[in-house]
Amino acid sequence: MKKIFLIVLSAVSLCAAIAYFLIPTKLVIGEAVSIDAADVVASKFLITQNGWDKWWPGEKVADNHYRFKGTDFYITKTTNSDVYLKIQSNDLVYNSDMSYLAADEGAVKVKWDADGQGESGTFAWLTNYNGAKRVNLQVADILNKLKNFLEDERNTYGYKIYLNHIKDTVLLTTSSTYKNTPTIAQLYAVIANLKALAKNQGATETNFPMLNLTQTDDEAYQVNIALPINKRIPTEGGITINNMPKGSNLLVADVVGGPNTTNNAVNQMKAYMKDHRLVSPAMWYQSLITDRQAEKDTSKWITKIYYPIL
Repeated sequence: MKKIFLIVLSAVSLCAAIAYFLIPTKLVIGEAVSIDAADVVASKFLITQNGWDKWWPGEKVADNHYRFKGTDFYITKTTNSDVYLKIQSNDLVYNSDMSYLAADEGAVKVKWDADGQGESGTFAWLTNYNGAKRVNLQVADILNKLKNFLEDERNTYGYKIYLNHIKDTVLLTTSSTYKNTPTIAQLYAVIANLKALAKNQGATETNFPMLNLTQTDDEAYQVNIALPINKRIPTEGGITINNMPKGSNLLVADVVGGPNTTNNAVNQMKAYMKDHRLVSPAMWYQSLITDRQAEKDTSKWITKIYYPIL
């Protein structure tokens, strides 16, 4: 029995000795994640405190001081592509560098490297190992939460922006200039004329009326209105037929709200296109899903913003 005890004790001592020499007191952590987001978006949320306040998954303790699952993170310095942080977990302290780099088209790679000095002592290796493993898991968790945040356009642009394809290929269109912002009554009078012409020529509407309203100067507005129909028909009185290439790409945003909300969505889509280096071969337009004449509450208006892209 004594012999077995001595063998077991020797084995445990040997394992402890091996661990002591093989697991260094210097702690090293390294994690990375690929994110489907533009590099300018990553920059916006990574190198500014305002950006950190929006995506950080834990608690904000003070300016440049954040906490996640009991571990403290202090931002010590930022550059154009790096955030330097001190990480403190119990008695272990790490210096770390969180950096981003454009990867594939429309994607970035975010790396988080850290190193620190562990505790010393015969059995400190166990504390160091467990502490480093804990922080490593937390860093990986934070990066995954950052990925989920940046890949949701509702967080970064305020609206869900997604890709669709052109289905309505025949548009009955008309263009007008107004000295002031056209009223709802004026817009729907034009839509009514398009509907009447389509009906008289035996055409069927295939989707909701479409609108592009652009302010050309301080006192002028260019208004283009289109009605999707199922076939080409003879036109009259400044109304023309416009053909759209079936299956071409459309960038789409779903919007609920009045004109200010819609205009903001258009601006955010323009920012999205710039960030992702997209080019539009044609004008953007609104699909007027809610009848503005029938629904007076603008907060209930539903609109789809369409932006043709190459």
